[in-house]
Amino acid sequence: MALRLIKILPPNGYNDLESLISEDDIIDSWIDRSEGGRTVINLLAEVEFTEKILGDLETIFSGKDDYRIVLLPISATLPSLSEEEENEEEDKDNTTDEEKEDERVHRISREELYEEVKNNVDFSWVYLVLIALSCVVAANGLIRDSAAMVIGAMVIAPILGPNVGLALATTLGDKALLKRSLKTIFYGFSLGLSLSFLMGLIIDIDPEVYQISSRTHVSYADIALGLSAGVAGCLSFTRGISAAVIGVMVAVALLPPMVATGLLLGSGMYELAFGAGLLTLTYIICINLAGILTFLLQGIKPHSFIEQREGEELSRYAILIWVSLLILLSVIIYFEFL
Repeated sequence: MALRLIKILPPNGYNDLESLISEDDIIDSWIDRSEGGRTVINLLAEVEFTEKILGDLETIFSGKDDYRIVLLPISATLPSLSEEEENEEEDKDNTTDEEKEDERVHRISREELYEEVKNNVDFSWVYLVLIALSCVVAANGLIRDSAAMVIGAMVIAPILGPNVGLALATTLGDKALLKRSLKTIFYGFSLGLSLSFLMGLIIDIDPEVYQISSRTHVSYADIALGLSAGVAGCLSFTRGISAAVIGVMVAVALLPPMVATGLLLGSGMYELAFGAGLLTLTYIICINLAGILTFLLQGIKPHSFIEQREGEELSRYAILIWVSLLILLSVIIYFEFL
């Protein structure tokens, strides 16, 4: 069971501390008082209940700005919670269990998810260096028909974060995160295509090698791969799972065809480059569409009513655009196989 410690610094002069502690949602609680007179309330809770707790606290402190809530992950706690739960289960009835199950979101809180995704969207020189290195390694792997080198490039490619950020921004209607995600994706892909194009100009490319030829056409199986990668990428964030391995899966979809597009363009093989570019676009569409739907199905939405309206409107437009593009690509694939 994943646990979180919620530290609450209530507004100055706030005395109703007991109202901040709901025994139904927490495992344990205690109050610390500093020498300066500032009170800190500590709540230990399961990760599935943190979004509800944080939402309740935001409602209680609505209109105030001199408070602070800190959410911390817990690696372990003693005594073992399993022992405590066995003793507590005797005092709980079925109705209470059903009500508590309804309150669970079976994922990390919206606030924790947002911070995690935002940290993976930040545009920096490290991001550009990793993109450049991954593209150079991937290009060498494609040219030499080396699957091992291509896989190595996927490991270091920081592609997952910005695409998940774009999907989350669309779901929440967060225009600031949307702009940051689009900026990071644009510069990353521009750098990757430019480097691949330059390598295609100066290196002889054999389009018959498997690592390149397999990425010059699109099939319905690629749509399934893109959708699967998008769902897996978003679930890795919402479940608090390390995104390192899942990021490789997303890079499998996006990085090789993007590099192949640049290499083929630089070599003057425009028809094959079009196929590789179409494959790249297919993966981008599928990953983002699957990401938005995954977030929506998990109940991730803005906290306030106004933000919810804006988020729902942006989500509808985004889903309509991505689905329309996916249908168009499906039609292209259909006629390609005729």
